[in-house]
Amino acid sequence: MVKKFAAAYVLLALAYTWPLPLRLATGVIHDPYDPLLNAWILWWNTQAMPLTQHWWNAPIFYPSPGTLAFSEHLIGLSPIAAPFAFFNAPLLGYNLALLATYPLCALSAHFLVYTLTRRHDAAFVAGLAYAFAPYRLGQLPHIQVMTTYWTPLCLAALHRYDLTRKHAWIAIAAAAFLMQSLSSGYFMFFLAVLMALWFLWFALGRWPLRMFVAAACAFGVAALLLIPFLSGYQHILRDTYGFKRSLYEIRIFSADVAGLLLASEDLLLWGWVHVIQRPESGLFPGLTIVVLTAYAIYRTHPFVSTGDSVAQRRLKAALLVVLALLLVATAMPLVYGPWRLTIGGVRVLSIGRADKPFTLVLIASLTLLLLLPRVRAALSRRSLLAFYVIAASIMFVCALGPDPTVMGRKFIYQAPYGQLMRLEGFDGLRVPARFWTMALACLSVVAGLAVHRFGPARRQLLVSVACAGILLDGWPRRFIVVDPPELRPSPPGVSSRIDLPINDDIDTQALYRQMFDQVPMRNGYSGYIAPHYYALRALFDERDPRILVELSRTGPLGVVVDHAADADGAMQKFVEAQPGVERVQSGPKWSSYRIPQNQAVPEVPDRQGTPVRIASLSTFPSPPHAERALDGKLDTRWSGGVQQQSADATIDLGEITRVGQVVIDLGGFVTDFATKLRIEVSPDARSWEMAWTGSTALHAYYGAIRHPREVPLVFALNRDGVRYIRLTQVGFGTHDWSIPELHVFR
Repeated sequence: MVKKFAAAYVLLALAYTWPLPLRLATGVIHDPYDPLLNAWILWWNTQAMPLTQHWWNAPIFYPSPGTLAFSEHLIGLSPIAAPFAFFNAPLLGYNLALLATYPLCALSAHFLVYTLTRRHDAAFVAGLAYAFAPYRLGQLPHIQVMTTYWTPLCLAALHRYDLTRKHAWIAIAAAAFLMQSLSSGYFMFFLAVLMALWFLWFALGRWPLRMFVAAACAFGVAALLLIPFLSGYQHILRDTYGFKRSLYEIRIFSADVAGLLLASEDLLLWGWVHVIQRPESGLFPGLTIVVLTAYAIYRTHPFVSTGDSVAQRRLKAALLVVLALLLVATAMPLVYGPWRLTIGGVRVLSIGRADKPFTLVLIASLTLLLLLPRVRAALSRRSLLAFYVIAASIMFVCALGPDPTVMGRKFIYQAPYGQLMRLEGFDGLRVPARFWTMALACLSVVAGLAVHRFGPARRQLLVSVACAGILLDGWPRRFIVVDPPELRPSPPGVSSRIDLPINDDIDTQALYRQMFDQVPMRNGYSGYIAPHYYALRALFDERDPRILVELSRTGPLGVVVDHAADADGAMQKFVEAQPGVERVQSGPKWSSYRIPQNQAVPEVPDRQGTPVRIASLSTFPSPPHAERALDGKLDTRWSGGVQQQSADATIDLGEITRVGQVVIDLGGFVTDFATKLRIEVSPDARSWEMAWTGSTALHAYYGAIRHPREVPLVFALNRDGVRYIRLTQVGFGTHDWSIPELHVFR
């Protein structure tokens, strides 16, 4: 029986992903960006021993350390992908790993629902609902989001442990959690939340102490095995680079409630459903699973209320009145904007936003539900259906992020995800919307439970309709497979390589080529970007020859120029003008060059000297924010605004002294270096002398390479008799000019 369903899932996966099965070794799924990055990560996992320094120091963004930690390590996928990478077929391994997610997700959900219902027809519907959900088509480029077959297995093992009390099942649950965590860092955290709900619902108050001890031991071992990975990320991202996700970024990649009506344009039936456009917010669940969920809830008749006491009826009536008033309070700011009620000149009530009253609406609604006898009965008997409906709802709310919105308008005050962000690790997750995957795991169970409630009459027909509906909801109009980039070997005898001009297309192509070339790459593409990379790109955009001198300082540099991206030939001319350059290969699509090693002394010195106290700082514009440049915090800044007009900052040292260096620490604001800066000095703020002028991109590059957390821009002045220093931004650029921290050294 199991073999029959497994075969069905495999055949459906082959049909769903067609023409991928024809191009497993040569096709790139969906687009040449994240799929190539993830294929490169899986390849790199075969080139270095995991958790070693060499493994963390992956050869991209060279010479930055710890670059593997800029994205997910995907070790959990290595059992499938690694053998093929060893045999120089990285795309074959990647594509098989992704293709396998369909039957494995289906089998895992099948096993979970069969555990709960002991019916294969219900389990088959759940397997289809989970593996072929419309949401997954929109996540095709993200293999770590697709690899969620460990989640239902973990839940199934927990249920079996609950039923049988056999320790083997809690060990399997912990192993599944470990593998899910090693496959996707997001789901290490998100599955942990779902499991916490499971333990609260099914275990608390029911399990004897020995079962809790066994569970703690099993999951404790899994946690110990994860610690080296977590500590590696902590050391690299936080300690070495100071990386963190901004609240703005997390909000951008949170889902919107209207995302339930945002479907992937590649869906056959529903590709036209686009109520809202927002990144990562395409949560469209499909019509069939919504109908099955509604049917499952309907069959429980939750709103049937009999035998209520007089007090209970009065309480319900009072709550209904309160609920109506709160709905009015919610609608008022949406319709009329902020308003207040004033009586006799005294403000009695004011409502500026809809989120606070709507939060109270939700609380009142939940209270009313809890007063329903059938709902209370479901809670008291730890109902399976009630748990998975409630858990799906909570997972959905978490997918909305710290500030849940409907069509861009915030509607919940103090959302659950905002509370989760207080826990270590959650504040570093950029895409809360991926919590929806946990909701899909729960909804697939609800779909199976709905089928389990089908009556015997026409049961087979209803199951067939449910299966067809689920497949049609999630079936692709097209399954995109594109060609891999052309291989372009590095010039012989080089110690590092850069592909030009720098852009996302060239960078991902460079990652692919490195799997067959293995020369450290100056290019890079990942979840985080190396701090020096913005300055590197600016230097090439400016055609500053000093950057080629710098890149060849550690050894001969290989340069590969893409002709299509360099239509006017300006980049080729720039490279060919470098002293000692040798053209190695020239063709219709690309040319390669070797630049000899240059051992000249770096033009920009490192920060050094004795700190000089800054008595005061005056700025234009934003004078009140000048103090942010002196507060000792790298996450605050004074900003002169976008570099389309002049801005300046004047330092008063309080006394005449010698000035050796002026240093601007960019911290996390790595793009905010001045396009062109002028530095003047004066003893009296009346007569000014030019001390330095020019582009600051090379200073930003040196600062990021030497000190990637602080990113100090060091300007050597070496002047005596100075009290005032004036910094003026006089160039034009697309980013702000900012000063997060300012220092003067003697």
